[in-house]
Amino acid sequence: MGEQALAAPDAGVVRVACRSEKLPGSTPARIRLGVERWSPEDPEGDPEKLKDAYATVAHSFALAMAKELGCENDGGLAARPVLDPA
Repeated sequence: MGEQALAAPDAGVVRVACRSEKLPGSTPARIRLGVERWSPEDPEGDPEKLKDAYATVAHSFALAMAKELGCENDGGLAARPVLDPA
C-alpha cells in the first residue's frame, strides 16, 4: 500500500512516492495522506475492523489523488487495499 501504510482504530495514513508531469522536480514527491477521527471519546466497535476501515479510506483517497495527479504506476498503490500486515 504505497511506501508506507499505518492504521489505528481512529486513524489511517498512506504515504506514496509520486512522479508526475504535474509536480515540479525530477525526483518523486512524497505525499502523505491521512484520515482521523476527532473526538474526545474512544471509538466504539471492533478495533481490528476499525483499523481496516481507516486503512481502506486512506488508501482510497490516496489512490484517487495519485490518479488525479497522474502519478506513475498510481504511486505504487494497488486497485484495492492490502489489509494484511507486512
